[in-house]
Formats: sequence, C-alpha cells, structure tokens
Amino acid sequence: MRIHKSVLLKGLALLGVIWTVCLFAGCRSAEVQPAVSEPVFFPPPPEAARLQFLKSFAGPEDLGKSAASPLERFVLGEPEAAEGIATPYGMAIFEGKLYVCDVGRRMVEVLDLRKRTFGYLTKDRRLMNPVNIYIDDDGLKYVADPMAGIVFVFDRDDNLSAMLGQQLKINPIDVVVRGSLCYVTDYTSNQVVVLNKTTGEEITRVGQRRLTEGQVQPLAEVPPGEFTLISDLALDQQGGIYVTDKAAARITQFDPSGIFRRTIGRLGDNIDELVRPKGIAVDRAGRIWVVDAATEVAKIYNQQAQLLLFFGLPGNEPGTMNLPAKIILDYDNVALFQQYAVEGANIEFLVLVSNQYGSKKISVYGFGSFPVQGRMIAQEGKPATSAGLENKLRPEIGSSPAPARPGTERLGNDALEQTKKIAELYSASMGFYRAGQLEKAREGFVEVLNSGLIPGDMAKTLRGYIADIDRVAAEGDREKEIADLYYRSMALYRGGQLEKAREGLMRVMKSGSIPPAMAKAIEDCLADIDNALASRRGNRRR
Repeated sequence: MRIHKSVLLKGLALLGVIWTVCLFAGCRSAEVQPAVSEPVFFPPPPEAARLQFLKSFAGPEDLGKSAASPLERFVLGEPEAAEGIATPYGMAIFEGKLYVCDVGRRMVEVLDLRKRTFGYLTKDRRLMNPVNIYIDDDGLKYVADPMAGIVFVFDRDDNLSAMLGQQLKINPIDVVVRGSLCYVTDYTSNQVVVLNKTTGEEITRVGQRRLTEGQVQPLAEVPPGEFTLISDLALDQQGGIYVTDKAAARITQFDPSGIFRRTIGRLGDNIDELVRPKGIAVDRAGRIWVVDAATEVAKIYNQQAQLLLFFGLPGNEPGTMNLPAKIILDYDNVALFQQYAVEGANIEFLVLVSNQYGSKKISVYGFGSFPVQGRMIAQEGKPATSAGLENKLRPEIGSSPAPARPGTERLGNDALEQTKKIAELYSASMGFYRAGQLEKAREGFVEVLNSGLIPGDMAKTLRGYIADIDRVAAEGDREKEIADLYYRSMALYRGGQLEKAREGLMRVMKSGSIPPAMAKAIEDCLADIDNALASRRGNRRR
C-alpha cells in the first residue's frame, strides 16, 4: 500500500528530522506531566477509536507508593540510590507482575501491579546487559544478554536455573520460547538461532548469513531473508517467525520451518514505510505491531503487509512516544487496567511500549472498542484511509513553524544534515555498546562528543559510557583470559577430562571476575565433577 499525497510522502521523514534535531538540541524534557484529565484515543476524534492510552510507569510512585516527605528525608536521610526505570528495552508481564529489562541500570526490574511494589529479578546478581525477556506459561524467565553472550533462565521462584548459548558464542538480542524451542536473534551472525530450551543445543538457524563484506549502505538492496542489523522477533499463533532489521528498515517473515516468506515494509518516508524498526509483536488475529524508533510511532500491519493504523508520535505527553524500543501484547492482565479505561470501553488486550527517554518509560494502551462517535478506520482487512491519516498528521507537518520544536527553524540545510548524521552515528554506537562491541561504540561516542551538537546532559552520559568502556578495556585481557579458560574447562568437562576441567573451573572461581549467578552454576558443575571423580576412585579400589 502506498499513499500518494505529497504531504504524506514527507510526513514521517520530517518527523524523523524533528526527532534528531530535538535529541541533540536538548528538547527532550523529562519533567513529570500532570495527570491525564481527558482520555487519549488513537485515532483521535472524530474517527472511531481503537486504542486508548491507559497508564504509564517510571518508578515506585506510579504504583501508588508515596515519595518520602522532606521531614522523612531529613530524619532518615536520602536513599542510597533512587529507585526507578532508567533506560528500558524489553518487557514481559506475567501474573500481575511487569518485568522490565533496564539496559541503563543493567538489571531486570519487577513492578508488582497487584501488591504495588517495585523490586528486582536480579537485585543481587546484576547482569551484564539484559536487553529482552520472555516468560513462558510455566513462569520460566528467559533473559537475553548480548554482552554476556548468554540467555539466562530463571525458574518460577526467580532462581537461576540454566544458561543457554554460552558454547555457541552468540550475542542474543531477543528471545521467544515456543514449545521445546528457544528462538534467539543473534547480533553476531545476523540470524535467528533456534535452541533446545532445556539443553541449549543448537537445532537450526533461520535467515541467510550475510555474504557481503563491509558495512551495508542504508539504501542498498538487501537480499530476501538476509539481515544487516538484526533486532527483535515475534511468533504468531501458527509458529510463523517475524524479525525486524534496524538497518534494512523492514520486517522479514518466515514460515514455521524457517523458510523465507515475505518482507513487510521498507526504508522510506512514506507513511507505510519504516526507518528504524525495533520491537515487534503479533496479536491473535495475525496483525503485526512494530515500533519505529526513528519516527517514534507504532504501526499495525495486516497479513497483506497493508498499514492499518499508526499511533504514538513524538513527545512527552500522555500517549506519545520518546525513543520507543519494545512493544508487547497481553491478554491476561486486562482487568488490572480496566479502571483507567473510559466507561463502556471493551478492552480486548493490552499494548505496552517501552520509551528510553522522557518521564513515561512504560506506556500502556488498551486495544478494543470505545463509546466514541465517528466512523472507524483501520478495521481488520481495510487499509487506513489517506483522509484519516492526513487529518492526524497535519498538525505535525504543517508549513507553519509551530510544529517544528524550538530551534529547528534556525538550522540550515548543512547543519540539519550534519545533525542527522550525528544522530545516526549515536544510534549505531549505542547498538554496538549494547551488543558488547565496545571499541566500535567508543569510536562513535568520541565522534559524537567532538561534534559539539549534543547538550550537556547527554555529553555527560556519553563520557560515562566512554569511562565504562575504558574500564572494561583495562580489565579486558584478564576477563578474556578467564572467559577462554571457562570455555576450555567446560569443553574438557563435556569430554570427560574431569581433573583438568576442575582445575580450570577452580581458577575461574578464584578470579573474582564472574557474577554471583555464574559462580553458582560453576559451583554446581564442580560438585558434579567431584562426585564423578569420587565414583571413579571407588571403582578403582574395587
């Protein structure tokens, strides 16, 4: 589907430009907005609504926990560290608890929506970089950590029970479990790696290995079934696989056996095209939901790759988005949010979007039918009408200077182009940082800093990232030595050379370079080795 009105052809492109300018002009306000006085619908009136913004979360206060009074702070002192969500990416909701992968704090936070408490899955065992989380029907939690190169598995009681993929040397970005299989998007190979969810054994891979050398230009034609910068994935009810590619700006669909089926979307500034797709979900009706981090909107496509509706748009107001990263759907916890819906609303399922900037870190929407007058657009099977979309976009892309946020009208074409390049470099560098490619990340961060186009707060953040990278580099040789020793020892263990395996694992334990969760797993392995060696000695005596 293409919408040929010229005003629409440039709409999302301009929104992307506004995003980049505001990102580096210091226009991203994190101030708390007042409580929602009027409901926010998508599409807005007079169209018939399909989505209502319900609630947002950023920390304990959003669960009903009151902040400490000045007297309490004076008597008890300030807390050691403010609790709250810093930079969210992946999410999962299970039995009334919202789990958030916070890449800023490198922890998985837990918001208990029933008890109204704020806690942590990994309070005493900080992960290296938890990006995404998936929870199966049994309550097992699978956490993708690309820097550790592992999918960590926690049981129903939040105890570490397994580590998948450590022998494969993958960089897992996203994870989905279906039946006995664990699907992982791997940043290293740009493929979907399918594992046995119990043993971690590799079953197969989905997607072609990239054959071209060097960096692929954004507008280059990428062969079908191949990825340039693989990101998130989702499975539909039949087991079909959907994967986003941030660089190729498209969704790739495979059948349940991993055979390429089609691509959805493409790089461009048309309303039904994409710029930087990340999180993706598929509802029970087969509609495909995806967030675009560049234009800061979420889009809904049908199985014919037609755009049904988009919602969000950049901002800090209720219902808008601020560098969105992940989108998930939930049918089981609607009752917990019904109180925020307008009277007479029929909420079918929840839509949750994580925002990496602003004060509304997790935004919750309800999808369904609402008692709002007006005709409906974006019904199932019908593409969104150009009139409806034009009416929605016009306030954002009008010719008057008002829609352009402060400072944008003063930028010339050259400055604007340079700002766009720096924004793209920043985004790419953050991708390298999250994937553990620290040298490339540092190089990009330094260039962004030297550009002089970023505000002081962001410059301070980038200097912190660079300091973190330098610290890791200083410890890198030692950690690499320990990591290699761990892999060699595990290979010896599987090969039956238990004495050598035990010697190596003991050195790993004494290094002080491993997190407590991994130490517990190694302790279990050492116990198995000791039992096996004792059994061998007993057999020899006989």
